[in-house]
Formats: sequence, structure tokens, C-alpha cells
Amino acid sequence: MKIQPVNLLGRFVVQKQKKSSERIERPFPQLSKDTVSFNASLVGYIKKYNTLPDDIKKILSPKDAIDMFMNMEFLQKGKMQGRKIGQGSYGRVYANPWLKGYHTLIVQDPNKTTQVVYFRCNLGDAVWQDGDNQLIQIIKDG
Repeated sequence: MKIQPVNLLGRFVVQKQKKSSERIERPFPQLSKDTVSFNASLVGYIKKYNTLPDDIKKILSPKDAIDMFMNMEFLQKGKMQGRKIGQGSYGRVYANPWLKGYHTLIVQDPNKTTQVVYFRCNLGDAVWQDGDNQLIQIIKDG
């Protein structure tokens, strides 16, 4: 069978096909203004916020705490470089811009009872240790 060239076909019509089954489409209900939704990955950070001491909770909002915890994890994994303010053979101390008077300590061996860190002034004891990753700690200025 020989097919005619396109310019000789003339008009053509597309016929509407019948639906085999009709669907009722319902839009999603609108969220009310007081609805709060959390990203599943942020729930772990909210749990960490609840483990912080009360002194830090008074200073730090939950939103800032999420940013701080992410920053601490990136520092520990080496994905980001922070402002290093002290270093020792078993740990590094970084400035914590979210908390005045507190610093972030990243240790290499959490089982050591004493961490020697060289710093210009005295540092206090650790006030918080991450429950999931014990290499991350918050220390207070001495």
C-alpha cells in the first residue's frame, strides 16, 4: 500500500475517547494555620535539644540548636572547617557562634577521662555530650 505525502492528506480530526471508568478527583485538604510539620531528619535534632542543660536552653532557640548540631556534625566529619581556637593530641576546640561562653570540643577518643587541649585561657569541663556521637561535646569557658 502506498502512503500519500502529508501535504495531500487534507484535514484530520482527533476523536475523543470514552473513559472506561470515571474517577472523582479530590484535592488535598488545606492545612490549618496552627498545623506544624517537621522534616523527619530534624526530629533527631529536636531530641538532642531536649538533652541540653537548662542554662543553654534559656539562651538557645530550637531553630538555632538545629543549625548548631548540624554544624557540629559537619566539623566532626571533616565536611566543613570551623574557626579552630585550640588543639591537643586527642581533640580540637572550635568556636561556637550560637553560644557565648561555650565552645565545641571534637575528641578522637571519648573513653579518655582527661583531654589535654592547648588554649590561651582555661577551659571548663564538658557540659554536654552528644548521645549519638560521643566525639562531639560542648565545653564551658573556664
